[in-house]
Amino acid sequence: MSLISETEAWRTLNHLQSQMRGVSLHDLFRTAPERSVSYALAVDDLYIDFSRQRLNDDVLTALLQLAETADVQGFLQRMVRGDVINSSEGRAVLHTQSRGTASGHPALAKETADADQRLQSFTDAVHIGKIRSATGQPFRHVVAIGIGGSELGPALALDALRDGVTRKLDVRVLGNIDGIAFKRAFDGLDPSDTLVVVISKSFTTPETATNADLARLWMQHGIGDKWADNFAVVSANIAAASKFGVTAERVFPMWDWVGGRYSLWSEVGLPVALAFGWSVFCEIRDGARAMDKHVLEAPLRENAAAILALLMVWNASFLGYAAEACVPYDTRLALLVDHLQQLEMESNGKRVTLAGEAVDFATQPVVFGGVGVNVQHAFFQQLHQGTTSAPLDILLPATAPTGDSAVHEQLVAAALAQVDALAFGRENLDEPHRHYPGNRPSTLIVYKDLRPAVFGKLVALYEHKTAIAGAVWGINSFDQWGVELGKVLSREIAPMLADPTTATSSLAPVIGAIRRMQKP
Repeated sequence: MSLISETEAWRTLNHLQSQMRGVSLHDLFRTAPERSVSYALAVDDLYIDFSRQRLNDDVLTALLQLAETADVQGFLQRMVRGDVINSSEGRAVLHTQSRGTASGHPALAKETADADQRLQSFTDAVHIGKIRSATGQPFRHVVAIGIGGSELGPALALDALRDGVTRKLDVRVLGNIDGIAFKRAFDGLDPSDTLVVVISKSFTTPETATNADLARLWMQHGIGDKWADNFAVVSANIAAASKFGVTAERVFPMWDWVGGRYSLWSEVGLPVALAFGWSVFCEIRDGARAMDKHVLEAPLRENAAAILALLMVWNASFLGYAAEACVPYDTRLALLVDHLQQLEMESNGKRVTLAGEAVDFATQPVVFGGVGVNVQHAFFQQLHQGTTSAPLDILLPATAPTGDSAVHEQLVAAALAQVDALAFGRENLDEPHRHYPGNRPSTLIVYKDLRPAVFGKLVALYEHKTAIAGAVWGINSFDQWGVELGKVLSREIAPMLADPTTATSSLAPVIGAIRRMQKP
């Protein structure tokens, strides 16, 4: 299997990037003022303006040819029908099935439908008080314990929707094992009306296991031997959950064909359903399924996810940008950057192809970001005038979340000012400190509002962007062996902490320093 960089399409783009280096966005708009229309896509209630990216028609045509060469559309079909595209782990990748996009496997569809029925029944029973605490009280609070996608996806949804959807239960998410995270998650809670949901595919993930053990002790201390009545588990390892003490009736399935960072739509979304209700969880899935339909059916030139993916490939592999930013002008999406850091960087932070051959080009850029307008007063200074910059996505709601249109117009003006300032700058050669060179690329993504379905569309859009970029680069977007190495080393280092004399030369000094600091 040859590298994508050995294809004619890649060589064409290499030639074009050398031509584009001397062309500014100001030049592109002057020679083609209609690009603000032609370089935009409307997908239902999303509007994507990529006219301020550093490319012209020749580059866009070559990028689309690159996608054809990589067989992006064939890849998407193989993914959705359940082919084993995660080759290093021998797994299918079917997160789309978990949100209702048919894979063509009736048995699998029935399996997921049956699991959903169990999950809905449990959720509804908790809400109406049919399922209660061991003390007989209705549940009022939920703590969801997970790490990675089992934490970040639910946390994003809970935060994004909490201002616009009535909460049925107070739901908190716990991931870290520094002690403070546990304290904050359980602070002020009463075991007698608290439900703990442990989310772990293997049920052996160290961080999740540690927090689950602490939660079990907390619950045992509060309500005694019937503590398991106040627990539920989402896992593929029913035996381990049973050994932990939770009965099979309270264990909801995870499948090996759903990766953690793509798992929000599966039973991993239980905390979201408990917070907002089953119908809201279904609306989120509906939005994601609508994005699946668009991505699977739209021609590449009109395909929002394909365009976003190809822009990232162009910026990272050809223009040399080592980072990209995500800036939602919406406090409700404050955790989107955290989610994208895992989704994109864990998926495509790879240096070898599916065949194990080292790539000779840059792949996934570093993802950073924050909420606008806050970050206008932080890293935007570097984006405007620094020696290094980064392409960015700016996300903007068209309607005022609180109904205050005057304040919202101010927000809209701030966002639009940034995309134009980054693109076109402002010349002031007489005052170098006030000279803004411009030519900094961005994409503007406008959504009508942040209803659950729109939220689902946005998250699924970035999922498909990530998978398509991986397909173009020829890498595996669905394994994470770099993460696994840290787990292995952690297990090897634990005995060194118990007996510092066994520590390696690289770790002995720091372990000694830690032990000295721990003394009273």
